[in-house]
Amino acid sequence: MKHLVVGASGQVGSHLLRALEESTHSVVGTYHTRSRGNLIPLNLEDPANIRALLAEVQPNVVWMPAALPDVDRCQREPELSHRVNVEAVQALASEATAFGARFIFYSTDYVFDGSQGPYLEDDAPNPLQVYGAHKLEAERWLIANIPEVLVIRTAWVYSQEDNPRNFTFRIKQQLASGQRLKAATDQVSTPTSAEDLALRSLKAEQERLSGILHLVGPTRLSRYEWTVSLAQEFGYSTDIVDPILTKEVGLAALRPLNGGLVTRWNG
Repeated sequence: MKHLVVGASGQVGSHLLRALEESTHSVVGTYHTRSRGNLIPLNLEDPANIRALLAEVQPNVVWMPAALPDVDRCQREPELSHRVNVEAVQALASEATAFGARFIFYSTDYVFDGSQGPYLEDDAPNPLQVYGAHKLEAERWLIANIPEVLVIRTAWVYSQEDNPRNFTFRIKQQLASGQRLKAATDQVSTPTSAEDLALRSLKAEQERLSGILHLVGPTRLSRYEWTVSLAQEFGYSTDIVDPILTKEVGLAALRPLNGGLVTRWNG
């Protein structure tokens, strides 16, 4: 089996690449702006670039953790978000299918409004912001048009890597600098280890699962509870973590508050 990981320089993609390599699969990874190791550059807005890469790699499976995950930027730049989070997904999935490759896409708990979480796969989505709306649009297009597609929804992904998209890394940096932290008590979800997500994703592919699958960590926490637990883990006083409400942060995009997902699959 030959695998192509699109967005292998990101948090999910890098762990997925490692999991595939350690499983002795033949795997190629791509990057867009952050070069790393032997990754190959790929511009998802260039159909010719996509076709040329697929022709060169000849993958059996194409994984797409790549996205524009900056929720507030998506809110400010909806056209950019649509190009990356919807149109690029459609283009890559279409080309992958034409080459006979299976397509696996990563989505988010932000397709839900956070009024009645945690959510199951068959609960009705209702995104609050541009990012969630575009991920949902991509999901629905894939389910309708791509045979045997697997859509993996996850939430609050973290890792041990020095990655600016990694919540635990940002908290550790702030703690080390001595600054006080503010964390929302009313925003609740299901933190998910990137390493565990990658390993379970690989198993889901091996079992030929298709449709929508929720893969998240076992614990449901508020941002405040999570931040306090990280302060304790890193050896800092929890007194420097101040509880606040999400609305006090002044974010461009709304967040689901009573959110998170439920993993029912036992793989």
